[in-house]
Amino acid sequence: MKFDDLVAPYIENLAPYEPGKPVEQLERELGVRGAIKMASNENPFGPSPKGMAAAREALSGVNRYPDGGGFKLRQALAARHGVSMDEIVLGAGSNELIDLLVRTFCRTGEDEVLTHKYAFMMYRVSCQAHGVGLREVEVSRDLSCDVDALLAGVTPRTRLVFLPNPNNPTGSYLPRPELERLLAGLSPRLLLVVDEAYYEYARGRADYAVAESYRSPDRPLIVSLRTFSKAYGLAALRVGYAVGDARVIGYLNRVRMPFNVGTAAQEAARAALDDEEHVSRSIELNAAGMKQLEEGLARLPVTVYDSAANFLLIDLGRDVGPVYQELLVRGVIVRPLRALGLGRHVRVTVGSREENERFLGALTAVLSA
Repeated sequence: MKFDDLVAPYIENLAPYEPGKPVEQLERELGVRGAIKMASNENPFGPSPKGMAAAREALSGVNRYPDGGGFKLRQALAARHGVSMDEIVLGAGSNELIDLLVRTFCRTGEDEVLTHKYAFMMYRVSCQAHGVGLREVEVSRDLSCDVDALLAGVTPRTRLVFLPNPNNPTGSYLPRPELERLLAGLSPRLLLVVDEAYYEYARGRADYAVAESYRSPDRPLIVSLRTFSKAYGLAALRVGYAVGDARVIGYLNRVRMPFNVGTAAQEAARAALDDEEHVSRSIELNAAGMKQLEEGLARLPVTVYDSAANFLLIDLGRDVGPVYQELLVRGVIVRPLRALGLGRHVRVTVGSREENERFLGALTAVLSA
């Protein structure tokens, strides 16, 4: 029996998404002990204490299904954003919402999604999983979004545009004048999805603008994505959300699976939303760690890209494969980016001071060997 006959060709040819290597897997494979993971843009300073307390309390009721509509969390998020609850939908991380957007608004074999090269990998995965074309336009020399190229990439088949802002894995963002130029040139009939997973880290930039501020009755087709996985430190609980026009959100709710965000996750996110002390501390420590890494990397023969997030993109100037493997042997897990077409690049998450020093020492040893 030919098993490839069981699925559509676009599923047969789909390469599964490979997340950053877990520490436990590295220890199993290489026998390395005391490894550190700086590959998945997690918050190294831990989860929100208020969020964890709320999650523990909620565990006593896990024999019951969660609130399928996430009323309390959506209520809190609506108040935070100054919108109605009908303009908020929850997802199991922003990954699920990306998939829902493609599945809901794009027709298999007919429509296209537009984004730029070196954008978040899940756009590609979700499009291919649903048999939807993905057009990735060229970027600027610093690998940031080229607004002119993005506008020129629109075709009659374009249905949805993904703009990661800041972008993973490059860390670049679209400054306010460029975002406004994009909006001026983009048809209001196209659905623009602005992925703001790293918003908390970028909001300190004077020229950073949030997409929601541009949504209006004349331009309703703007959707913003946010997550509790980064600055709030709740990555394992999988909580994200989208803000958009109530009609757009209503369609997503038709497709969204019931009970997609568990009770403990909802309660943790609701409590973490008010934990400004933890978020501020995470941002402050991230800035210090970013400076530490940039100063250390400036002494090495590599190119480092400016980042408004909690990670750095590094051009090693050589094939990434051997460097990545040698770092693994030294117990340091980073993210090679060959799958995105960046064969010389790694992405490293800002870690604790000790983790940053260990990474810099390991990379220095590998590059000088």
